[in-house]
Amino acid sequence: MEYKGKELWTYFFNKPKNHYNQYMFEMINYESFLYFDEEEILSFKKNWSKVFNNTNPIFLEIGSGSGNFLIELASKNPLCNYIGDELRLKRLVYASRKAKNHSLNNVKFIRIDANKLDKFLDNGELSGVYINFPDPWENEEHKRILSNDLLEKLYPILKENGKIFFKTDHTDYYNSVLKLISKNEKYKLVFNTDDLHSTELRHDNIKTEFEHLFINKIKTTIKYIEIIKC
Repeated sequence: MEYKGKELWTYFFNKPKNHYNQYMFEMINYESFLYFDEEEILSFKKNWSKVFNNTNPIFLEIGSGSGNFLIELASKNPLCNYIGDELRLKRLVYASRKAKNHSLNNVKFIRIDANKLDKFLDNGELSGVYINFPDPWENEEHKRILSNDLLEKLYPILKENGKIFFKTDHTDYYNSVLKLISKNEKYKLVFNTDDLHSTELRHDNIKTEFEHLFINKIKTTIKYIEIIKC
């Protein structure tokens, strides 16, 4: 899709503005790394192997931020493909810029509501999902992204033995996910800890931007859950 100048603003917001988000206009500089047109993203369903030009396993990160986690993951695993879903324009541009600078062909960033993932991913198309430090929505827990609704939506999309990896600094969110999994017969708990950095997994753990912040400034422990599709 081609968009120029103020057409981008019209696409996103459907009304004129006196001031424009500079990152919105930068998005068009990262063709093949960043996709923001919803119609185009939806057309990728069943066709992600064509987008990546290979049939390697595909992993999704929901809320990929500025891309540090996914860029490092893609760099270390060239035979896997990664999709980063993020809504904030600035973060999308930063992430796509890193992918382009590293010449990574196995990572793509998209801008679409993650609740529509069954609209742009086909059954059996994903090998795994990363959900790192999502908003805990205190006092509005029904808005949390990792919910029973998401688990049900992901179940057919995940391949056999597909996994979900979850990190949070929020104790209540951590405990609620454990409870959620214990009641869902479609998934099984593989591993969990309320202090990721005290386990052997710390050696291979890739820290997100938030993770660095929580460890170095806020001094809190990182909770981690790994579950598998039954």
